[in-house]
Amino acid sequence: MRLPGILEMDYTRYYASAWMGLRFGWNRLYDVEAQRIIAHELGDLFWLPNVYTPAMSMLMIPFAWLPLEAGFLTWSALQLLSLLVCWHLTAPGDPPLRAVLLAMVFVPYPVTLGLLQGQVLPLQMAIVAASVLLATRNRDFLAGALLSCLVLKPQGLQLIPFALLVAGRKRAFIGWLVATAAIGVMIVGVIGLDGCKAYLERLSWASAHPQALWVAWSYTLARHFDSIEARTIALATAVALTLVGAYRHRRQIEIAYAIGLVGSILASPYTHLYDFMLLFPAAWLTLRVAPAIWTAPPLLVTYVFMLFSSHAEKGPRWVLLCECLWVCALALVPPGWLSRDLVRAGSARVVD
Repeated sequence: MRLPGILEMDYTRYYASAWMGLRFGWNRLYDVEAQRIIAHELGDLFWLPNVYTPAMSMLMIPFAWLPLEAGFLTWSALQLLSLLVCWHLTAPGDPPLRAVLLAMVFVPYPVTLGLLQGQVLPLQMAIVAASVLLATRNRDFLAGALLSCLVLKPQGLQLIPFALLVAGRKRAFIGWLVATAAIGVMIVGVIGLDGCKAYLERLSWASAHPQALWVAWSYTLARHFDSIEARTIALATAVALTLVGAYRHRRQIEIAYAIGLVGSILASPYTHLYDFMLLFPAAWLTLRVAPAIWTAPPLLVTYVFMLFSSHAEKGPRWVLLCECLWVCALALVPPGWLSRDLVRAGSARVVD
């Protein structure tokens, strides 16, 4: 018996993209007609032109050999485990507080949507969390190498390596470059130059036809501007503020990761509702190093707006506004405001 709605899920489109390469050859990964054939053979799934990265399609090869339903259940278990790993590595506080933070994750619709769709985001979140752990232990090259997970889905994470670079973690940036270059060479070897050309053409098509990919205007910053010039300025401003914030708080590497996450969502040319999942590790990392008196209230406001976020509501627009304020605040507030050590020192002086 087929799982209800499985043909409309992102997982199934991942699955179909892997079968594209396995059946027709990886150089035809972005052949639209071949994609239609696979979609029909799987049961007339809800089909969109494939714009997934070659790395994402290759990651799904082991799951493609499983029956569709069994593969989805296995993949879903992996994503749930990944979300738990991200929470375990990044959430702050004592066990009761951490339990509350975990429970809060599963309430908003964007998270439920991402898990039901089988999005790859939780896996990336776990890898980023592991990268943070390595960076805090000064194992920067390996921390950066883990960020090569961007090749699975770049938008929402793309600014983190650059945030680490301006924060003074050059070895992490080099680690990311080396690992990404190695993966890139492997991909070119598998899909060939024709496949690379087809992928670039598909990305160009997607940029020109965002409505065909269900891009969400209300919570994609760039889509609030009509002209290309205005969009460019908006995205450049988001990038600049992200890098300024990472530099100013460079002594707290968790902040560099946090602002890299939020800034990446803002600087993405298109955003979907489940991309809000990335705000959770950003919030946890901020709370780990910054005084709750400054950070908890605005983060709770963001969470409340996320509770009212769905495809049909205006809640996502308010989350977008919160993201803008979040990046601006991290870029502009004095570094001492987000240092618990300085807060403790100030309290000690008052007591004296």
